[in-house]
Amino acid sequence: MSTTALRQTLTLCFPSDLGYIPAMRKFVADVLTAHNFSSRYIYRSEIIVDEVCHNAVMYGSKSIEAEIVLIMHLTEDTVEFFVQDEGGSARDVQQLKSAVEKPRLETMSPGDGKIGLEIVKMFAEELDFAVGEDNLTSVRIVRKRDISEAK
Repeated sequence: MSTTALRQTLTLCFPSDLGYIPAMRKFVADVLTAHNFSSRYIYRSEIIVDEVCHNAVMYGSKSIEAEIVLIMHLTEDTVEFFVQDEGGSARDVQQLKSAVEKPRLETMSPGDGKIGLEIVKMFAEELDFAVGEDNLTSVRIVRKRDISEAK
């Protein structure tokens, strides 16, 4: 009897509209539930997807006609998220770069209001981004399954 290792890639595209983000969260939760990830892992993944997609809509899209792409690569012990957008202004891209590159748990000023990517960093093993041709921006998040977590 052979066992097949989980290797799956899912790609979702949605308009640059905050109203679609709850559906993206639900989709991610349903996929992870179907693959027996723990409820804690699923909840934290939803937070990550919500934050990174929210940033893509608010800062990485120039119009509501823009498209956001969410890609999930799943294996038995890892989920890798990619969120791609058309890229915002040079200032927005620079702010994203600074937020991603600063060390985890760096102290923030009270009332800064920019804690979303700090939370993503806490829940992820890896967080990075790339800016490609035509200013296309891609944020990559890697999460490992914690086998000690009970479902």
